[in-house]
Amino acid sequence: MSKTEIQAIRKQTYNLHSQTVQAIADKYAANRETIRQLRKTDKKANYLWRRKYYYCVPLKKESMTISKDTITIKKAEYGYALSDLLTKRKKKVWTEKVPKKNKAVVILNRSDEDLESCNYAEIVWRNGAYWFCYSVQVPEKDLSSYDVKVAGGDLGEIHAVTVATEAKALLVSGRAMRSLSQFRAKALADLSKKMSRCKKGSNQWEKYIQAKKRIRQKSKNLLHELEHKTTKEIIAFLEEEHVTNFVIGHVSGIKKNTKKNSQKKRKTNKKRGQQLSLWNQGKIKQKLTYKAQLKGIVVEETEESYTSQDCPFCGGRHHANGRNFRCSVHQTEIHRDVNGAQNIARKKHHVDAKPLLSVVYKQPVWYKHFLSEEQRQKTKHPNDQPRKVKRIASRMA
Repeated sequence: MSKTEIQAIRKQTYNLHSQTVQAIADKYAANRETIRQLRKTDKKANYLWRRKYYYCVPLKKESMTISKDTITIKKAEYGYALSDLLTKRKKKVWTEKVPKKNKAVVILNRSDEDLESCNYAEIVWRNGAYWFCYSVQVPEKDLSSYDVKVAGGDLGEIHAVTVATEAKALLVSGRAMRSLSQFRAKALADLSKKMSRCKKGSNQWEKYIQAKKRIRQKSKNLLHELEHKTTKEIIAFLEEEHVTNFVIGHVSGIKKNTKKNSQKKRKTNKKRGQQLSLWNQGKIKQKLTYKAQLKGIVVEETEESYTSQDCPFCGGRHHANGRNFRCSVHQTEIHRDVNGAQNIARKKHHVDAKPLLSVVYKQPVWYKHFLSEEQRQKTKHPNDQPRKVKRIASRMA
């Protein structure tokens, strides 16, 4: 069936706006066409066959009314039930129009952006609830009037991202993310050990499966939040320093040829191997890239081997002692990650070697925990309703 035929037979069959029904048919036709193209090269690709209990409902601009305070999603309610329409029991003439009532779902507009340019949105099922997700067009910032200023970024585990310019540096801790990843690995291993003692398909086995899903989902949400907070701090630093070019070290393949290389094999024990396999540097790099591009910053990548050991003053290579790098020739001392970030930038651009003015250490924490009551009231949305607190009085027996 063609897309037009699908739209025709689904007209007036859902309690949705007509443009929303068309968007669902468009989405289905696009997925079907994608699978058809994939099957030309991959015969294992299957067409849509699995029943979906929760569907992401696409919304076009015509099916929404967006104002400063509210977002109104248009819908319709027809005179006949959906089952009667599909079986054609009550409707003798299929071409006649069905009685329709226009209705709407109103939600509060909690966004700080201007949603007048929003042309597409979706109602998404995620983590046991429906979410209203929208897309807006954000123009990229033009930095052509600024002088060229370079910063380097070094990705790591103890410090998730270290960014440094000629005079300033910022280090954001990654210990919370590493701790969450290790906890998830240990908890899942413990549950797998318990599942091996149960019969597959039993009630206890199903309980362990559900516990695994909860742990995966919760840890995924926490890591996702920490990644966004970390990258937000870095981009704010780059914007404050008027950086135009940001060079990120390419760290993929760090475990390659570990068994063949005796030096790598000696340094990589079981614990270190687990830390490297749980390292989420790819997601952090992806978030850094798109957020920097929105601010008009040019993002570049380069190979980062020995950047933490090369001295910018004498040009020699010295082993770092702990978290500090010390040059035995000039007796200069600098944080090894800051030295690595500056040397990464030097691989693409010229960066002067001079003492740093400031080095700032930060944690990716929720800043609202540290706001005063007056500041918290300023950040509160005017449409927020006060919560009812249920008080339970304890009584003595």
